[in-house]
Amino acid sequence: MTTHKTPLQTIDSIVTQTLTVIDMMEEISPGNNSFLAACKKNCLEIPGHVQSGLIRIAVVGVIKSGKSTFINSLAGKELVKRGAGVVTSITTRIRKGKKNEATLVLKSWDEVNNHIKKTLDMFPDDGQGPTIADTFDLRRKKDRAYLGQVYDKLVKEFPVTGSGIRPETLLIRNALKGYEACKDIIGADQGKIIFSSKSFEKHKSFTSDPAMAFYVKDVCLDVFGKVIDPNIEIADCQGADSTDPAQLSQVVKYIESANLIVYCISSRIGLRQSDILFLKIIKQLGLIENILFVNNCDLTEHENLEDLVQIESKISQELEFLIQNPSLYSFSALYNLFQTIGSRLPRRDTKRFELWQEDEKMIGYCKDNSDGFHQRLNQLLGKNNYDLILSNHLERIRMMAEALNKKADIFYGVLCADMDGEKKTRIQLKEINENASRLKSIVDNSIEGAVSGLVKEIQSNLKKAFARDSINIRKQVRRFIQNTSIDAEPYRSRIKETGFKQILYLMFQDYKRKIDLFALEEIVPELKKLIEIQETRIHSYFQSLLDSYQIDFLKLSSQMGKETTLISDQLLKSDPGSIKSVDIQGIKKILGLTLPETVFTARYTTKMRANAITGLGLQSLCQLFFSLKDKHMRFSFTPGFDRAARKIKKESLVSIQGQLDSYHDSLNTLYFEPLIQAVTRDFKEKIHQRFALYESLDEDMEVLFSLKQSEKLVQQEKICKIKQNIAHLNFCIDGLDGFSRNSHPLDG
Repeated sequence: MTTHKTPLQTIDSIVTQTLTVIDMMEEISPGNNSFLAACKKNCLEIPGHVQSGLIRIAVVGVIKSGKSTFINSLAGKELVKRGAGVVTSITTRIRKGKKNEATLVLKSWDEVNNHIKKTLDMFPDDGQGPTIADTFDLRRKKDRAYLGQVYDKLVKEFPVTGSGIRPETLLIRNALKGYEACKDIIGADQGKIIFSSKSFEKHKSFTSDPAMAFYVKDVCLDVFGKVIDPNIEIADCQGADSTDPAQLSQVVKYIESANLIVYCISSRIGLRQSDILFLKIIKQLGLIENILFVNNCDLTEHENLEDLVQIESKISQELEFLIQNPSLYSFSALYNLFQTIGSRLPRRDTKRFELWQEDEKMIGYCKDNSDGFHQRLNQLLGKNNYDLILSNHLERIRMMAEALNKKADIFYGVLCADMDGEKKTRIQLKEINENASRLKSIVDNSIEGAVSGLVKEIQSNLKKAFARDSINIRKQVRRFIQNTSIDAEPYRSRIKETGFKQILYLMFQDYKRKIDLFALEEIVPELKKLIEIQETRIHSYFQSLLDSYQIDFLKLSSQMGKETTLISDQLLKSDPGSIKSVDIQGIKKILGLTLPETVFTARYTTKMRANAITGLGLQSLCQLFFSLKDKHMRFSFTPGFDRAARKIKKESLVSIQGQLDSYHDSLNTLYFEPLIQAVTRDFKEKIHQRFALYESLDEDMEVLFSLKQSEKLVQQEKICKIKQNIAHLNFCIDGLDGFSRNSHPLDG
């Protein structure tokens, strides 16, 4: 562990120094100074913004790849449940806290029931189904009984598919199994349950039990200790090979917000097909560059180091199909965890640990890889720590320091002016104030008009993308629906036992999953690119606007040919430089602004469901009638299923097109409009702060001109002290800049 000051402590010190300079400046300029007031307000807000900033690390991989063990090894303690048969059932976020505390956000009853209703779409129940499915409420005994019947029927007749147990079967089982334990803690609205201190470990009963996890929406663990940096959040995500696209979507949603991904691969099995499929999604989302791969070694499975290296080489070769020069590190997370726990290990684990230590070659290789991984991880985190948390705030303080330095130079020039120079300075100050005031009015009047043009441009771009389909989303949806089969073949042999409606339900659920996965793999990445393009346009628009308002009135006055004692050559050369117009990511974080949920799937009303079933029945009835009349004609259920499939496809297309329209509206009104409004407010604040530097100059000068010569000398000494403090402030900023880029955020 290191003992240096953390970036958070250093930036707190920098803020304190800046506030000291502002206080000293207020002594020289005691009037109503909006510039100094704005500087002070911005400084006081910075520590809170830094503390609220988080670097997110998503730990992902397929089931049983050692994700939970890896996180425990990273934290140095058994935070999340691990072991044979244990599966992470919900994404678990981990942060540094003042004490061990687990906060679980629970679903509302509406969310629970809506989740179940989606699995009941088209499920047959002799005419009663639509009524129960549409008004389903798990709290009603008869509805739970009905759900139990659905579960029994699925288990009895279609227990397993080629991909494993059907997702809808698992969901229904979890809802029923977890009901008794969770019924009293779920409410009409989302609720919270907190386990702290001695009860902290109880969170594992929710996070590792799928039945309990079904009722949970979010889990956050605050962990006491020195291992996790306060600006880092680590997430233990569910297995990426889930057969349920809804679970996969939850993982994708988190990694979209993550700054870094650690992808765990089991050395026992190597890279699986499900790994490749999930990594393709990550690549399509544009996140493959921010990823580290861990070949999580099961030391009991490898006879020698050569065997491990051979598996590592094979994994690396396969990864190169997706990413150039993948960062792959082979080590045992479990060994690292045992090593950290040390004497507190149970006897059985101690024996395993001692056995592993006997293979010095293997342990040495894993240690080198583990050290290399942590070094690379800390480099990436150090860069993210600077880029995401500190850089914008340091830039803002640097700009304040330069502006304060310029104001100090102006004051010093006034205090040194003789009688003749004083007269010229008064004339010049009046001109500077008038120019600043005039341009401020022009800016205030023009910004709204300029921004309205941007709003129209973004709206037009979204309209082209969605209504005119310039990015081919609708075309892709149409093509996918047309080319994707709704196949009854896997269920044909069971038709006598199950009946038409049951098979139609299973066909629909299979088809629905295909659409969900297609949306996740193809549509979501396209939407992400579209949104990023608009955000880049917003940033460049405001930067261009800011550049056009970057006017230094001191230089302007000098260029107009005025003879001056106020503006020295040195002061004219001092330029605050260009500042960033807006920090879009920071503004989104402050607003809590998130993208609308991107779920595009087949949804059915009772009428749609009835049409499909009716079509199936009529077609089959006609086929049966003609086969009875014509002995040579064989009766087949295929035309009936084909007709039902066409109806499902038709309604799917209508449904998803409607969802795209709805997403378009939400993206415009709930995301980009409030984002542009917030960016405009932030932009105005920066512009006003720049003008405020000059607003009170005439009042300040009157105070300074009225001083006696002895008083002027005292003030000159104060200004020299202010400039020394500003020089030291800039030195500290440069020091934190360098430190942050090479820091080790996992060190306490």
